Amino acid sequence: MLERKIPEGAKPEVQIFPQRLLSADTTEKLLNELLERVEGIGRIVIHGPGLPKAVPFGPARGKPVKHPERRPIEVHGEKIPMKVQTGQIIVEIEDEDRLDDIVEEIEKICREILPCDFEVQVGRFTRHKPTVTDYLKFGEEGVKKLDKRLLGLVEPRARLADRVSVLKKKGED
Repeated sequence: MLERKIPEGAKPEVQIFPQRLLSADTTEKLLNELLERVEGIGRIVIHGPGLPKAVPFGPARGKPVKHPERRPIEVHGEKIPMKVQTGQIIVEIEDEDRLDDIVEEIEKICREILPCDFEVQVGRFTRHKPTVTDYLKFGEEGVKKLDKRLLGLVEPRARLADRVSVLKKKGED
């Protein structure tokens, strides 16, 4: 059985940490397979270095960046713009009773799709309670109404739509 470090009242998460940055194609395949084959996923968070639209500083400041990985991918039938190159994927698990089976299935999918070695860890890697930043961004009433999957994901000055893509589950409005 896996060692788990999960705070009281929080859902477990599985962290997939590839040894290399993933291409948009590989990220698209991995996300689609996870959503297709694994039951009980709450949310998926992708971390990695940003892929800016324009050069942020230096003599070429403001000029467009033509990075081949900054393109939309199709996940679960919806187009999602890639704004980061995938370096880490965090999958929240809703069904804690099946955690060991879900982790095995995730590892199996990773072995099939990822072109490099990877690590899989179980624990809690994102916030599960509102942060001060959430209160600054949305206010106290806004936090109460906020979808719990969005907690701790956005910086105060960033627009939510620029940072987060929400996919609906089958049968969800």
